[in-house]
Amino acid sequence: MAHQFTINATIPGISIDDFKRLAADKSLHEAVCRRIPGENLEILESNIQGNTYTLRREYNLDVNIPDVAKKLLKNAFRLKRTDITNLTALTSTVELGANLPLEAKGERTVTGDSNKLNVTMVWTVKVKVPLVGGMLERHAEGEIRRFTQLELDIVEDEAKKQLQA
Repeated sequence: MAHQFTINATIPGISIDDFKRLAADKSLHEAVCRRIPGENLEILESNIQGNTYTLRREYNLDVNIPDVAKKLLKNAFRLKRTDITNLTALTSTVELGANLPLEAKGERTVTGDSNKLNVTMVWTVKVKVPLVGGMLERHAEGEIRRFTQLELDIVEDEAKKQLQA
């Protein structure tokens, strides 16, 4: 059975209207991408078609394991991520793939008002490893929560920079 969890966050100081305008320009998404901790980022697709923005990328995650293990495992933590965003509704589907037996999918919704953004992400994580899958799913939740908070901090910073420009 898959593990599910929800992340709720608020980004103050950015209106929903400003964010819709910024989200419709792929430069915000790409700037955020480039600042996520990891190595060997490859943006495979960054395309707006009508009302839909697709961003596909791969990078080596900066996971929380000893350096010796990182060297031995090399590209084992190569993350493949696809975000498909409805720019009008500000909803997204996020799929994570890796060189590990992991399936992770998130449904993101951004709402807000003239003073703040509310972000909700509902994640489903499945690790296909007998006996320890549940434990690894909970560890994956911790890493997803950590990277989501980093990403939200970066989104806030990049959006505010672009609004000041």
